[in-house]
Amino acid sequence: MTGAHALSESFFSTWRGAAPSRGPDAALEAALTNAAQAAADAWPSLPGSAARFAAYVGARVDPDLDPHIAVGAVRAADLWIAAACVDGDAAAIAAVEAHYFGAMRATLAKQGIAPDKVDEVEQGLRKLLFVGDGGPPRIAEYRGTGDLKAWLRVTATRAALKLVRTQSREAPAGSGDDAIFEARAHADDPELAYIKAAYRAEFKGAFQEALDSLSARERLLLKQQIVDGLNVDELGRLYAVHRATAARWVQAARDKLLTRTRRVFILRARISGDECDSVMRLVKSQLDVSLQRRLSEGV
Repeated sequence: MTGAHALSESFFSTWRGAAPSRGPDAALEAALTNAAQAAADAWPSLPGSAARFAAYVGARVDPDLDPHIAVGAVRAADLWIAAACVDGDAAAIAAVEAHYFGAMRATLAKQGIAPDKVDEVEQGLRKLLFVGDGGPPRIAEYRGTGDLKAWLRVTATRAALKLVRTQSREAPAGSGDDAIFEARAHADDPELAYIKAAYRAEFKGAFQEALDSLSARERLLLKQQIVDGLNVDELGRLYAVHRATAARWVQAARDKLLTRTRRVFILRARISGDECDSVMRLVKSQLDVSLQRRLSEGV
């Protein structure tokens, strides 16, 4: 490994994209050097190797992106501490717990999870993140594309839902644990439990605001498809247009609704774009149900 381009060589040793055809890349070397320095400055108490960091980044960035763009987009400080945790560094693990576990506990409490269950989730999460459960430690899956705090919060929430669902199947009838009853009510829909517990009010408000922003014709199109059950052929005949045009109108209205819901939800819930996208993926299958109810009410 040549000293002048040590970091870029480490990066390309693990990068999953096509092998570079050019020679030594001074620009990439500079980008990796700056990222490693910024990350080390963010965690001055943690030991770390810039070469190890470059290789870690190379294994996790999108191989379809230009390496320069990929390196510039990662959250270097978050990846630095994640890499140290994957290596089993006790100081790094303690730092993650000190900096992030308090927020995760607060999120779980907000969801109505009982304190003893929060303790149980935290213990299981610690093992899952830093040891693994029959595989690599889960924190190795973090790729630095979004805020580590948000990623950990979503991971903790899913761990909590898994625990509650498991216990709901094991609990005898008549159990007084409200969280278990909630999970049982949505045993096949953990995504709804997640939204209802963590972001119900924010998401509901964002969805309604986005729906209100649609034009009268856009709401009517959605109502005719979702409530009245008209397909694109029937909509085409109704509006005297080709079925492809009707389909394009309906899809445009749906896309507008989802885009505006996302934008308003991020502002209301004060979450990152990555966390919002995770939530949106979870509730996507339920949107027609909500739309049908609201449009039936004349919204």
